[in-house]
Amino acid sequence: MKSFNDLRLTLMYHEDLNVKFWDGLTLRTEVRDKLLEIGYIWAEFAKIPPNAIQDIILVGGNANYNYTEYSDLDLHLVVDKDEIAACQTDFLDDFLRDKKRLWALTHDVNLYGQPVELYAQDINDPTPINQGTYSVLNNWWIQEPRKQYVDFSDPLLKQKVRDMMERIDDLIDTQADDITVLNKLKEKIRTMRGSAIQRGGEFALENLVFKELRNRGYLDKLSKYIRTIEDKNLSL
Repeated sequence: MKSFNDLRLTLMYHEDLNVKFWDGLTLRTEVRDKLLEIGYIWAEFAKIPPNAIQDIILVGGNANYNYTEYSDLDLHLVVDKDEIAACQTDFLDDFLRDKKRLWALTHDVNLYGQPVELYAQDINDPTPINQGTYSVLNNWWIQEPRKQYVDFSDPLLKQKVRDMMERIDDLIDTQADDITVLNKLKEKIRTMRGSAIQRGGEFALENLVFKELRNRGYLDKLSKYIRTIEDKNLSL
């Protein structure tokens, strides 16, 4: 088993927003223009009609002070799902998630070296507290980012990261093939992150754990292993 006793986190905190994209609190013009272009092209790819798009927003590390070299540009299309299709909400959500994954697998779009991550966000989803949220469409802050001290040496943060890394490594090293268990772990990580952001914003403990796992490649590692097991189970 790997040892994580001397775990040094990749997480960071800055006094200013990422200068690649921001001039103080103002989104650089060329960045805004390119994000809008990407957003509308993805909307067409995902079959989201223009009248369903209520806003295009930027969230995550690169709209806050905790960006790192691993941080992507989280570009969300805020959509009124009632304007997309007359179908069950669960079906539509699955369709949009699949479009998100397919785009990521077939495109490699980045701005100044940072990948652009796209997502269709329901118009009824609340704005997370303590998290910078910028309307790229309207060119203003919906919620300005807050500067707040974060102790990245917090033993609890490191322990939660260690525990999750060890759990993922154990499942892969022992060649676990129970797809239900693997998918439950992946869903647990995703749900943990989402609920944490809603409760505590960008610096919520579980969101920091998620970011550290992502920075270290553990989320991709788990997803790739799940696909390997799914393919194996479908094969003769």
